[in-house]
Amino acid sequence: MKITSIIGGGVLSAVLAACSSNLFFPIPSANSDNIRAHVEYLASDALAGRQTGSAGYREAADYVADQFRRLGLESITGDDYFQQVPFRRATWGEHTATFQLHGREGDIRFDAGQDFFAAPPITDEDTAVSAGLVFVGYGIEAPEYGVDDYAGLDLQGKIAVVLDGRPRQLPTEVGAHYASGRTKRETAARHGAVGYIVLNTPAREARRPFARSAAHINDPQFDWLRADGVPGNAIRGFHPGVVLDMPAAKQLFIGAPRSLDTVFTEMENHLVPKGFPLPYSATLSSGAEHEQIASANVVGLLPGADPRLRDEYVVFSAHLDHIGMDRPAGGDGGNHDLINNGAQDNAAGIAVMLEVARLFVESGRAPRRSILFVAVTGEEEGLLGSDYFAQHPPVPPKSLVANINLDMPMLLYPFRDVIAFGAEHSSLGETAAHAAARAGLKLSPDPMPEQVIFVRSDHYSFVRRGVPSIYLISGREAIDSNIDGTEAQVNFLKTRYHSPGDEADSQVNYVAAQQFAEVNYVIAREVTDGDRAPRWNRGDFFGDLYRQQ
Repeated sequence: MKITSIIGGGVLSAVLAACSSNLFFPIPSANSDNIRAHVEYLASDALAGRQTGSAGYREAADYVADQFRRLGLESITGDDYFQQVPFRRATWGEHTATFQLHGREGDIRFDAGQDFFAAPPITDEDTAVSAGLVFVGYGIEAPEYGVDDYAGLDLQGKIAVVLDGRPRQLPTEVGAHYASGRTKRETAARHGAVGYIVLNTPAREARRPFARSAAHINDPQFDWLRADGVPGNAIRGFHPGVVLDMPAAKQLFIGAPRSLDTVFTEMENHLVPKGFPLPYSATLSSGAEHEQIASANVVGLLPGADPRLRDEYVVFSAHLDHIGMDRPAGGDGGNHDLINNGAQDNAAGIAVMLEVARLFVESGRAPRRSILFVAVTGEEEGLLGSDYFAQHPPVPPKSLVANINLDMPMLLYPFRDVIAFGAEHSSLGETAAHAAARAGLKLSPDPMPEQVIFVRSDHYSFVRRGVPSIYLISGREAIDSNIDGTEAQVNFLKTRYHSPGDEADSQVNYVAAQQFAEVNYVIAREVTDGDRAPRWNRGDFFGDLYRQQ
């Protein structure tokens, strides 16, 4: 379903559905003072940026659990609202990553941080692989879209050399799925590869310069652990690989059927580069120090009142973690603010979730379906807390019928519209359009499809388990005609996002917070009280790929 149809004829069908379910309930007023208090506490310096597993995160989790308790939500985890997520944290310690290229004329050793970057390995403390190289183009296997980069190539026991990105012929969000590191690694391993090298490209360099990414080479890596102690996203026997910058990458193609410059030209001309064996082998090695930590998801249950529907659960989620503190720069004398407070990202999302929970509790009218309010950990580390929760829910997995997610809602100014990422994939799009209209707003299409937000926040963990999901932010049409909403959002992303500037100061607009809480309440109420659970649209790629069996 297209966004345009959601805003037009889709509203009519949603209204008719609402009529049949008696969903014309009063919209309660959200309390902006409550939201302000939550944001100011969660984004305070005392919590030091709420990094996963930190003392500041634990304080934030205690705060949310206490709010759930005050609201009268039930604990369903058996641990006083906490679902403890076991994590492995990997750091370099005394180890490093190495990359050597072997050819007939000798070996070339590349420099970590200059020619390539890697992350501390999460599966094994020491890992190494030496094998021949095979260029596999984008490394995408999507024959239904005319892309099969592995056709005719033998990857058994080889290292896959993969271009960053995706061909333009793939639809944006479908392409984002196939272009994700997770999907590409899984595809390479399925074809027998034992390692993985990603090539920087001109498009990637323009979007995020190699030097900027390489500056994070010392960041720790996280993954949640299964009961057997194996990381949840591990691919056993597969070296996690490196990202190789363009000047160094060109050396892999010397003497090959085509140069890397020729491959880049093909990409610019919208051609899908074909793969071929490279005339080299390589040795990749890395090591890490592992530490096991725990960091909790916080879960509160509001039971449903309908005997027929109360065993169906709507998950209302927001991530509680942020990125902690910056490292001090040499010679700064400690004069710079190093705390990434995460007011918009995502103290504001948690605050709105808490206010929506209050509105439900104090409405005097229990929802028909049950609601799980979930503050998840590890979003900034790769959607890990939500991934763990979606795979280990405290209720039967097939009883999860929808996810409504809040992440960095962009509460910058009072607004006339909202954006629902994922609206076109399921009936939640019609619900969001109708809810927005009831709240005096409109639903606008995604203004930044190139960012593929649909696959980049916690709702996608639920999508991957077959659960219809949406994620809302405020739109770009400001009530005040003197405010350019697009400029305001872009300016936030450029100057405050993931920086100490995202503070609980005047940038957080609490009129917008009240609006946002109310429209999310309406969406959640319509989902919980509707006669029919949300459903994937017929023929939707994600619905067909992940639909619950």
